[in-house]
Amino acid sequence: MNFKELFNKVNAIIPIFIKYGIFIGVIPTVILVIFRCPYMIPFLACDMCPVVDCPSKYYRRPFVAFVIGYMFLFRKDFCSGVCPFGTLNDIIYKIRRKISKSVVKLPLELKLSFNFLRYTIFAFAIIAIINGNPRYYIPIHTSDLITSIELTLMTVGNEYYTRLLLVLGGLFLAILIPRFWCRFLCPYGTAIQLTKKGIRKTKNKLKCIVVCNFK
Repeated sequence: MNFKELFNKVNAIIPIFIKYGIFIGVIPTVILVIFRCPYMIPFLACDMCPVVDCPSKYYRRPFVAFVIGYMFLFRKDFCSGVCPFGTLNDIIYKIRRKISKSVVKLPLELKLSFNFLRYTIFAFAIIAIINGNPRYYIPIHTSDLITSIELTLMTVGNEYYTRLLLVLGGLFLAILIPRFWCRFLCPYGTAIQLTKKGIRKTKNKLKCIVVCNFK
């Protein structure tokens, strides 16, 4: 095996280790975000978050710096190569495919409905950010994670349960439909997709302008 082949193998293996390593490392954060994050949109106000036992409160900035550097060096997409929720979707779907090889095909009408839901959630996320990403409940501090989640479930309002049902429902549907959460519910995923589309269209327009002017 020459150096180039070895380099290509290492280059192919490292992203897999990083993807699943990140997922394993942030499992506590994922659980806390699902059940205890008090903000409408998670991960935007970690520095001010009153949930003191959430690792994201302390490690978000170095994690973001690492992710940006990693994506730049290895040219990896955030949703498919880094995001722990995306990895969780992949794991759920792969386990189901091991049990059953059947593939669920979404009818066009249902796909359009899910797309409408996606942009509705994205619109609500934008409104929440414009309004300062408000908290919809005050976290109750306990040293026991399970107890704190139980107390949270007893004291929160409809906003909390709406988000919780969306997240858990999205993860459940990811059993049948690959990356359901990422494709149809995640506001970050929608923002990234829209940004990519905008960049692609801008590049195409610039390319067209250059080609047309130099003909």
